[in-house]
Amino acid sequence: MKKGIYCLEGLWAHDLKNKSTVLPILELLEKGGISNFIHHTCATKEELSFFLEKWKQKTIKNKYPILYLAFHGKKGHIYITNKTTLSLKDLAETLGDSADGKVVFFASCETLNTGGRTIQTFLKRTNAIAAIGYKQEVDWMVATAFELLVLDALQQDKFDSKGIDNIERKIKSEYGNLHQILDCRIVINKYIHFPRKRAT
Repeated sequence: MKKGIYCLEGLWAHDLKNKSTVLPILELLEKGGISNFIHHTCATKEELSFFLEKWKQKTIKNKYPILYLAFHGKKGHIYITNKTTLSLKDLAETLGDSADGKVVFFASCETLNTGGRTIQTFLKRTNAIAAIGYKQEVDWMVATAFELLVLDALQQDKFDSKGIDNIERKIKSEYGNLHQILDCRIVINKYIHFPRKRAT
């Protein structure tokens, strides 16, 4: 069964003529029969909250269990505008425990460049099975190619203890050293039972 992707994307540039978007990635996955998607652009905190509330509906989040957040970012935050940020704590409060068994992919520079405890608190509060994101500032084109591969990898196994372990292994072993170049971090919810102990 395809795992749908629910993508919320910020404005990448002040110049409204700038057409940068992750939409072609999603369209490629859909045209290839790999995944379906919903995509919305969010220019304000209110718009982001509105579309997150829509995703929290059971009929939506179960069909689209990959929450793909494409924004600018900084340590522990995503940017809604150049002056407005949302922290992992803020996002967790908005999501509540609605992300049970889902994966949150932060396609934003540096968002996961924060303490493991902060990320685990986000995962515990939301019940997400894992968070994926970058610890550093990344190159747009390289990150775009990598995100296409990751979104495909997330289709390859179940979102359970064994499946997410296999997906993590695939991302780290089958795509060269892209995850190292981009300093990608995959953090699995330690509050969910796994068959073996994991380092955080």
